[in-house]
Amino acid sequence: MEVFHGRGHLPGADREWDVELEIDWGQKEVSVQIDGVPGGLSDWPGLAVQTFGPVDEIVFRTKGIPQAFTHWWHFVRSGSGDLWGMVIALPDAEGTWRSCLLPMKKIKEY
Repeated sequence: MEVFHGRGHLPGADREWDVELEIDWGQKEVSVQIDGVPGGLSDWPGLAVQTFGPVDEIVFRTKGIPQAFTHWWHFVRSGSGDLWGMVIALPDAEGTWRSCLLPMKKIKEY
């Protein structure tokens, strides 16, 4: 199990948020935690989780994070063990795809 922390302006958000990912690579389970999100929720499970290589790359989606609601997350491991990736929201009413880059620093392993 690894825990990563990053800060980014997720698609649909009104400002940057602190994002924490908890990843169990072996079980293909991901949890996203974002404190201070409107609506009172702060945890979302990763859905449709796919990994490539034992701990090299991960793709998953979340539902319910305001305002865009559905986000796809794609991360690859850097040489330092941190993650680099992007978060993409489904197209809005005008057909525009919103995305953000999100570097994630590894903060814990257990």
